[in-house]
Amino acid sequence: MKAQNKNILALFLIICVYTLLTLISANNGYFWDNIQLVSIQAHRFYDFGFKLLFSTSVYAPESISATGYHPPLIGLITAGLWKIFSYKLWVSHVFTFILAIILIFNLWKLLKMFFEEKFLGWVLMIVLLEASLLTQFAIVSPDFFLFTAFIISLRGILERKQWLTAIGVFFLCFVSMRGVFAGVILYLVHVVIALLHNDDTNSKIKIIFKKSLPFLPAFILLIFYYSFYLYLHGWFFTHNPSYSEHYILPQNVAEIVKHFAEFVLRSVENGRIIIWILGVYTLIKILNSKEKLMLDIKFLFWLFVSLNSLYIVFIFISRMPFSARYFIPQFFLLTLLTLWGVIRFVNNKKHIQWVFILILLFELTGHCWIYPEKIAKSWENTLAHLPYYQLRNECFNYIDQKGLNYADISAGFCLYGNRKFVEMKNEDKIVGNEPIRKYFIYSNISNLNDSLLNDLNINSHWKPLKKFQSGFVKIILYQNLKISGENK
Repeated sequence: MKAQNKNILALFLIICVYTLLTLISANNGYFWDNIQLVSIQAHRFYDFGFKLLFSTSVYAPESISATGYHPPLIGLITAGLWKIFSYKLWVSHVFTFILAIILIFNLWKLLKMFFEEKFLGWVLMIVLLEASLLTQFAIVSPDFFLFTAFIISLRGILERKQWLTAIGVFFLCFVSMRGVFAGVILYLVHVVIALLHNDDTNSKIKIIFKKSLPFLPAFILLIFYYSFYLYLHGWFFTHNPSYSEHYILPQNVAEIVKHFAEFVLRSVENGRIIIWILGVYTLIKILNSKEKLMLDIKFLFWLFVSLNSLYIVFIFISRMPFSARYFIPQFFLLTLLTLWGVIRFVNNKKHIQWVFILILLFELTGHCWIYPEKIAKSWENTLAHLPYYQLRNECFNYIDQKGLNYADISAGFCLYGNRKFVEMKNEDKIVGNEPIRKYFIYSNISNLNDSLLNDLNINSHWKPLKKFQSGFVKIILYQNLKISGENK
C-alpha cells in the first residue's frame, strides 16, 4: 500500500475515533475541574449577562473566572454558544469536535515539516490517540483547546507566519493560566533561539522587535485583563481562598520529595512511560553521534526543557497538585522529538513500524492505569472514567425515587454542588461537600482522603444503602448511622 493511502487510512481512523467519542459523550455532564472552569463560569455569563466582566457585584469575581488567574475566554465562548444554539450539553461537545478538526489540520501541517510522508500517518495516530489528550477531548476540557492553540502557535512560528502565530498565541494565553505560562515560554525560547542563531546584519533590537510582534496583541490584552481584575477585586484568592493552599511553600523536604514523586508519576502515567524510555534512548544516540541538529529541532528541544523546568520550579515553591493533562504540550514535544530520533537512528523500516505499534499499544494501556484506592488517580486522563456518567444518573435517580432530602446529602469531588452545573437540567438540586450529613455519596472518582475512606468502612458509623458499579468505577450511597441514631 502506498504511503499516501496509509496516511488516508490513519486519518480516517482518527476521525472515526473522535466522532465516536463525540456521539458517546454528547449527553455526558461536565466532569472534574470543567464543572467550575467551564460550566459554572459560563452559567454566570449566561444568567447574568456579559456585563459581569466589568461588574463589582457579588457575582463578579467568580464570573470573570473561577480563580481569577484563569482568563474567562472559555466561559464566554460557552455562554455565547448556549445563547446562539441551545442550552444543551451537546453544544460543548460539538464545539470541541470542531476544535479537533482544526487541531488535526494544523498538526498535519506541522508534522510534515519533520517527517517523510511514509511516517506521517503513524505519527499523527500516536499524537492524537494518546490517552490524556483523547480524554480531554471527551470531557470538553479547556486543555484540549489549549493544546490546539499551542499547535497553531508552533506552526505559525516554524512556518514564519506571524498572523498565524498571533492567532494561536491569543487563544493559548486566554484559555487558562497554564496557557499563559506556555505562551510566555514559547516567546522567550523563540526570541533567544533567534538571537543565538542570527546570521544576518540585523541588530538584536530589531530581531527582538520582529519576533515579538505576533505576541504583542495577546500580551497587551493580558496585562489589561490582569490589571483590571486586580483593580476591581484584589488578589486572586481573596474571594476563593481554597485555592491559596496550592500556592504556599512546602513545609519540609519530605513534602518536596513527595511533590517530585507526583510530578514523575503524572509525567509517565497512562502509557507515557514508553515515550520517556525511547526519548532517553534517542538523546543518548544524538549525544554520541555529535551531529549538528537542524535549528527547528533545537527550538523544540529547548521549548520542551523550558516548559518542564517551569513545573519543576513549582515543586519547590508550591503545593500545586499535578495532573497528566498539565503536561500535554511538553509531552507532545517529547513525542515529536522521540519519534524523529527513532526514525533517524533505527535503519530498518519494519523495526520502526514495530516501535510505532508498541507505542500505540502502550497508549491503549493508558486507559487502564488504575491505582489502589488510597492513591489519587487522575480520572480526567483516562476513558476508564466513562461509566461514571451513567452510574451518577442511576444514583441520583435512586435518591429522587426514595424522596431523600438533598439538604441531608453530601458527597465527594465531582458529586457535590449544584446538579444544574453538571447536568444542565434547569433545576437546583444541591449536594453538600462535607461528610457530616445524614447521607454521603461515595465514589472512587472523588479521590477521598484516607481518614474518610477508613471511616466509611466502619460498619458502626456508615451503612451502605445502594451500590452502583461498572468497569473500574463505583458509586455507593451511605447512611450516616451516627446522625440517624441506628447504631445505638
